[in-house]
Amino acid sequence: INLGVLNLVLTVIVDIAQTAREQDTLRRIEEKANKFETARKELLTLCRELDADESGELSLDELMDGIDVNPRFAATMAVMDVRKEDMHIIFNILDEDNSGTVTYSEFVEHLHKMKSQDNHTMLIFIKGYLCEVRRKISEQMKILKDEVSTDTK
Repeated sequence: INLGVLNLVLTVIVDIAQTAREQDTLRRIEEKANKFETARKELLTLCRELDADESGELSLDELMDGIDVNPRFAATMAVMDVRKEDMHIIFNILDEDNSGTVTYSEFVEHLHKMKSQDNHTMLIFIKGYLCEVRRKISEQMKILKDEVSTDTK
C-alpha cells in the first residue's frame, strides 16, 4: 500500500511539474512575441522618421542617412549586428522588384527574420552578395559585348 501511495504522489508531482513547464514555455513564447511587437512598433516609428520624402517607403539613401544622423536607428541596427557597409546588401535583398524602395513593414519584418534566424541570416547575406556579384558580372559582360561589337564594325 505504501508503494502505491508513493507512486500516486510521484505521479501527481511529475504531472504538476510537466504542467508548470508547459505554462513556462507558453509564457516565454508570449514574452518573445510581446518583445517583438514592441521592437516592431519602435522600428516602424524610426522608419517614419527616416522617410525624408514621406512616401511610406524607404530608399537606400534614406537608410544610409538614418544610420549617420539618427542615433536611435544607428543603435538599433548595431544591436541587430547590421553595419552600415551591410546596409546596401540588406537593401538589395529586400528590394526584390528593384524599385529602389522598400515599405516600412517589409524592412521591419525581413530584418526581424534575419535577426531571429542566425543560420538564415548568414544564408541571406550570402545570397545578397552572390546576387550583387551576378549583377556586376552581367553589367561587365554587357559592356564587353558592346565593346566587341563596336570594335568589329
